[in-house]
Amino acid sequence: MPLVYSYNSNRGRKEKNDDAVSVSKNKQGALIAIVCDGVGSHSNAAYSSNYIVTTLEKEWQDLTFANFNNMKNWLCDRIEKFNTELFTKSKDKNEKMGTTIVSVAIFDGQVVVYNIGDSSAYGLTKDNEMNIVTVEDSFVGALISAGAITEEEAKSHPERHVLTQALATRESIDLHTFIDDLNKYNYFLLCSDGLTNMIENDEIQNIVRNNELSIAVDDLIEKCVNRGGVDNISVAIIKNLGGENHD
Repeated sequence: MPLVYSYNSNRGRKEKNDDAVSVSKNKQGALIAIVCDGVGSHSNAAYSSNYIVTTLEKEWQDLTFANFNNMKNWLCDRIEKFNTELFTKSKDKNEKMGTTIVSVAIFDGQVVVYNIGDSSAYGLTKDNEMNIVTVEDSFVGALISAGAITEEEAKSHPERHVLTQALATRESIDLHTFIDDLNKYNYFLLCSDGLTNMIENDEIQNIVRNNELSIAVDDLIEKCVNRGGVDNISVAIIKNLGGENHD
């Protein structure tokens, strides 16, 4: 299961960066990639996102898993515990907290994706497709799902930044899950909405498939900044070196 990766984050033209991003492996080679985007209207946005990413990265490196299901279940439980922990802390301190999360975990030839909020993950297949593997918890995401507006119309919708769900904002969460075989994919890309609001999917896929990973990550971020960079931008790319049809 040879996997390589690269990631980076940029505050864009905002005063601070409320995003956090990381990719790491444990001693077994089980990989986890995480992007969190702190809810900007909350004063503890950066705390929430950074706390989850740094804690999860540290814990992951010390874990071992019996099998894929063991890993999958552990991660699901851990995300739900993060929600309970931060929600309780926000109530105790009377301070609002909130963050999105998207995580991609790979072990034993399988991949699981969990998400809450509007940070996204895409699987770039060996058939040259780029498929979204997350569910967007936003007002416009619900409108798109209902067929009320198009993805293009959503980008200029006045309520495009309104989330319908985020970690730490309520007592319980509806964690979205995607599971598949790793061998179908050349790449996985995780990002905050600072990327997807500025670059079309075709351009993202072209950059990812035709550059070294670190160059692709930096190029995507640079393009967002040059086009206005109105939000923080975080990107992580995982490349699957196993199987056929290498890029």
